[in-house]
Amino acid sequence: MGAGLSIGLCCSAGRAEAAPRHQGFTGDLGIGVSLMNVPSFSTSCGPYGGCTPVPRSSHFGLAPLSLSLGGFITPRVALLARAAGTSYFEDGTQMTHNFYGIIAEVWPIDEIFVSGGVGLGLYGPNPLFSRSSREAVGGWALDFRIGAALAQGTNHDFTLALEAIPGFYDGETVQGFALVGAWKWY
Repeated sequence: MGAGLSIGLCCSAGRAEAAPRHQGFTGDLGIGVSLMNVPSFSTSCGPYGGCTPVPRSSHFGLAPLSLSLGGFITPRVALLARAAGTSYFEDGTQMTHNFYGIIAEVWPIDEIFVSGGVGLGLYGPNPLFSRSSREAVGGWALDFRIGAALAQGTNHDFTLALEAIPGFYDGETVQGFALVGAWKWY
Protein backbone atom coordinates (compact mmCIF):
# COMPACT_ATOMS: atom_id res chain seq x y z
CA MET A 1 0.00 0.00 0.00
CA GLY A 2 2.91 2.40 0.71
CA ALA A 3 4.42 1.80 -2.75
CA GLY A 4 1.15 2.73 -4.48
CA LEU A 5 0.94 5.98 -2.52
CA SER A 6 4.50 6.98 -3.41
CA ILE A 7 3.94 6.26 -7.13
CA GLY A 8 0.79 8.42 -7.07
CA LEU A 9 2.63 11.32 -5.40
CA CYS A 10 5.55 11.01 -7.82
CA CYS A 11 3.37 11.10 -10.91
CA SER A 12 1.10 13.92 -9.74
CA ALA A 13 4.00 16.23 -8.93
CA GLY A 14 4.48 17.19 -12.62
CA ARG A 15 7.65 18.79 -13.92
CA ALA A 16 10.24 20.07 -11.48
CA GLU A 17 11.52 23.12 -13.44
CA ALA A 18 10.34 26.61 -12.64
CA ALA A 19 7.80 28.11 -15.03
CA PRO A 20 8.97 30.91 -17.35
CA ARG A 21 8.52 34.40 -15.93
CA HIS A 22 6.44 36.12 -18.64
CA GLN A 23 6.47 39.64 -17.24
CA GLY A 24 8.28 42.93 -17.77
CA PHE A 25 10.89 43.48 -20.49
CA THR A 26 11.30 40.76 -23.13
CA GLY A 27 13.05 40.19 -26.41
CA ASP A 28 14.74 37.69 -28.67
CA LEU A 29 17.75 37.41 -30.96
CA GLY A 30 17.64 34.84 -33.76
CA ILE A 31 19.16 33.53 -36.99
CA GLY A 32 18.11 30.83 -39.43
CA VAL A 33 17.56 29.59 -42.97
CA SER A 34 15.09 30.98 -45.48
CA LEU A 35 13.18 30.46 -48.70
CA MET A 36 12.14 33.46 -50.77
CA ASN A 37 9.65 33.58 -53.62
CA VAL A 38 10.36 36.76 -55.61
CA PRO A 39 9.14 38.49 -58.77
CA SER A 40 11.68 39.72 -61.28
CA PHE A 41 10.30 43.30 -61.26
CA SER A 42 10.91 43.29 -65.03
CA THR A 43 9.26 42.32 -68.30
CA SER A 44 10.51 40.55 -71.37
CA CYS A 45 9.60 42.15 -74.69
CA GLY A 46 9.65 40.35 -78.04
CA PRO A 47 10.95 41.87 -81.29
CA TYR A 48 7.40 42.90 -82.30
CA GLY A 49 6.27 44.19 -78.91
CA GLY A 50 4.18 41.90 -76.75
CA CYS A 51 5.82 42.39 -73.35
CA THR A 52 5.19 39.73 -70.71
CA PRO A 53 6.22 39.65 -67.06
CA VAL A 54 9.20 37.43 -66.26
CA PRO A 55 8.04 34.60 -63.97
CA ARG A 56 8.68 34.39 -60.25
CA SER A 57 11.60 32.45 -58.83
CA SER A 58 12.38 30.77 -55.49
CA HIS A 59 15.72 30.96 -53.67
CA PHE A 60 17.10 29.30 -50.52
CA GLY A 61 19.26 31.44 -48.30
CA LEU A 62 19.89 32.92 -44.89
CA ALA A 63 17.44 34.43 -42.42
CA PRO A 64 19.78 37.16 -41.12
CA LEU A 65 19.88 38.25 -37.49
CA SER A 66 16.42 39.09 -36.18
CA LEU A 67 15.73 41.15 -33.08
CA SER A 68 12.57 41.77 -31.03
CA LEU A 69 12.36 44.16 -28.06
CA GLY A 70 9.31 44.99 -25.97
CA GLY A 71 7.36 44.01 -22.90
CA PHE A 72 4.60 41.81 -21.57
CA ILE A 73 1.27 43.59 -21.15
CA THR A 74 -0.24 40.45 -19.55
CA PRO A 75 1.46 37.16 -18.57
CA ARG A 76 0.39 35.68 -21.94
CA VAL A 77 0.65 38.70 -24.32
CA ALA A 78 3.68 40.83 -25.23
CA LEU A 79 3.96 43.84 -27.54
CA LEU A 80 7.31 44.13 -29.35
CA ALA A 81 9.19 46.06 -32.02
CA ARG A 82 10.67 43.52 -34.47
CA ALA A 83 13.33 43.56 -37.19
CA ALA A 84 13.49 40.33 -39.22
CA GLY A 85 14.07 39.18 -42.75
CA THR A 86 15.02 36.64 -45.35
CA SER A 87 17.77 36.73 -47.97
CA TYR A 88 19.54 34.90 -50.78
CA PHE A 89 22.75 35.38 -52.77
CA GLU A 90 22.72 36.07 -56.51
CA ASP A 91 25.83 36.90 -58.56
CA GLY A 92 27.79 38.06 -55.50
CA THR A 93 24.93 40.19 -54.17
CA GLN A 94 22.88 39.44 -51.07
CA MET A 95 19.24 40.21 -51.86
CA THR A 96 17.23 40.90 -48.69
CA HIS A 97 13.56 41.15 -47.81
CA ASN A 98 13.24 42.85 -44.41
CA PHE A 99 10.42 43.60 -41.97
CA TYR A 100 10.58 46.48 -39.44
CA GLY A 101 7.42 46.83 -37.38
CA ILE A 102 5.30 46.12 -34.33
CA ILE A 103 4.12 42.62 -33.41
CA ALA A 104 1.86 41.10 -30.76
CA GLU A 105 3.19 37.84 -29.30
CA VAL A 106 0.77 35.43 -27.59
CA TRP A 107 1.75 32.44 -25.41
CA PRO A 108 -1.36 30.18 -25.20
CA ILE A 109 0.78 27.76 -23.13
CA ASP A 110 4.29 28.16 -21.68
CA GLU A 111 5.93 26.13 -24.47
CA ILE A 112 4.23 27.59 -27.59
CA PHE A 113 3.94 31.13 -28.97
CA VAL A 114 2.34 32.79 -31.99
CA SER A 115 2.90 36.33 -33.18
CA GLY A 116 1.84 38.69 -35.91
CA GLY A 117 2.31 42.29 -36.91
CA VAL A 118 2.57 44.92 -39.62
CA GLY A 119 5.37 47.28 -40.60
CA LEU A 120 7.76 48.64 -43.19
CA GLY A 121 9.11 46.25 -45.82
CA LEU A 122 12.36 46.69 -47.76
CA TYR A 123 13.42 44.49 -50.68
CA GLY A 124 16.70 44.81 -52.53
CA PRO A 125 20.45 44.37 -52.32
CA ASN A 126 22.12 44.47 -48.92
CA PRO A 127 24.27 47.63 -49.01
CA LEU A 128 26.96 45.93 -46.89
CA PHE A 129 27.38 42.89 -49.18
CA SER A 130 26.36 44.17 -52.59
CA ARG A 131 28.00 44.62 -55.96
CA SER A 132 24.76 45.98 -57.36
CA SER A 133 23.93 49.62 -58.04
CA ARG A 134 20.25 48.77 -57.65
CA GLU A 135 18.35 50.51 -54.86
CA ALA A 136 16.13 48.79 -52.30
CA VAL A 137 12.39 49.07 -52.89
CA GLY A 138 10.17 50.19 -49.99
CA GLY A 139 6.68 48.98 -49.22
CA TRP A 140 4.79 47.38 -46.38
CA ALA A 141 5.03 43.89 -44.92
CA LEU A 142 3.40 41.49 -42.47
CA ASP A 143 5.20 39.15 -40.07
CA PHE A 144 3.72 35.90 -38.72
CA ARG A 145 5.46 33.36 -36.46
CA ILE A 146 4.65 30.15 -34.64
CA GLY A 147 7.30 28.77 -32.34
CA ALA A 148 8.16 26.41 -29.53
CA ALA A 149 10.38 26.86 -26.47
CA LEU A 150 12.78 23.91 -26.69
CA ALA A 151 15.10 24.63 -23.77
CA GLN A 152 13.14 26.60 -21.24
CA GLY A 153 14.21 28.37 -18.06
CA THR A 154 12.69 30.93 -15.72
CA ASN A 155 14.18 33.95 -17.54
CA HIS A 156 15.49 32.48 -20.83
CA ASP A 157 14.38 30.14 -23.63
CA PHE A 158 15.86 28.70 -26.79
CA THR A 159 13.06 28.79 -29.35
CA LEU A 160 12.56 27.37 -32.82
CA ALA A 161 10.00 29.18 -34.99
CA LEU A 162 8.52 29.13 -38.47
CA GLU A 163 8.15 32.66 -39.82
CA ALA A 164 6.32 34.04 -42.85
CA ILE A 165 6.97 37.58 -44.11
CA PRO A 166 4.85 38.65 -47.09
CA GLY A 167 5.91 42.04 -48.48
CA PHE A 168 4.06 44.30 -50.91
CA TYR A 169 6.14 46.48 -53.28
CA ASP A 170 4.96 48.45 -56.33
CA GLY A 171 2.14 46.02 -57.08
CA GLU A 172 4.39 42.96 -56.57
CA THR A 173 4.58 40.53 -53.66
CA VAL A 174 7.75 39.07 -52.13
CA GLN A 175 7.16 36.03 -49.93
CA GLY A 176 9.79 35.18 -47.34
CA PHE A 177 9.70 32.04 -45.17
CA ALA A 178 12.21 31.18 -42.45
CA LEU A 179 13.11 28.59 -39.84
CA VAL A 180 14.66 30.61 -37.02
CA GLY A 181 16.45 29.53 -33.85
CA ALA A 182 16.44 32.27 -31.20
CA TRP A 183 17.52 33.07 -27.67
CA LYS A 184 14.55 34.62 -25.87
CA TRP A 185 14.74 36.42 -22.53
CA TYR A 186 12.17 37.69 -20.02
